[in-house]
Amino acid sequence: MSRDAPGPGVVLGVVGHDIHVVANRILAIGLAENGFRPFNLGTNREPGDFADAVEETGARAVLMSSLNGEGEKACEHTGPLFAERGLGHVLLYIGGNLVVGDRPAQEVERVFTSYGFHRVFHRPTGFHDVFRALRQDLSDGHAP
Repeated sequence: MSRDAPGPGVVLGVVGHDIHVVANRILAIGLAENGFRPFNLGTNREPGDFADAVEETGARAVLMSSLNGEGEKACEHTGPLFAERGLGHVLLYIGGNLVVGDRPAQEVERVFTSYGFHRVFHRPTGFHDVFRALRQDLSDGHAP
């Protein structure tokens, strides 16, 4: 984690009892290569860990991921947690295999936006859409 690197800071990590580290590491590399400043928390994290990291780093966005489907339970209070800590301005993204079972993507998106996430990438095929959306949302002034 380098505070001196250029670009907007982005906290990322894997939420819940999930140890799927490979995609998380690739995402961190991709963020850096696309002009962002990643602060990678690694795996096995809770939403409060992400809020702590935002407070420590001043990051403008959070990218949570879940590959084992635990995201639905682990993230249900994320938006209110960030708001209570004065971080309601921080852009919240989540992606991966977010729920157990096979549900329509629109239903999964509805669940996570109700939790306070601004963008939901359920079972994405790559990271380019994430980088593009993040760049757009940050340039639109969504997060300070």
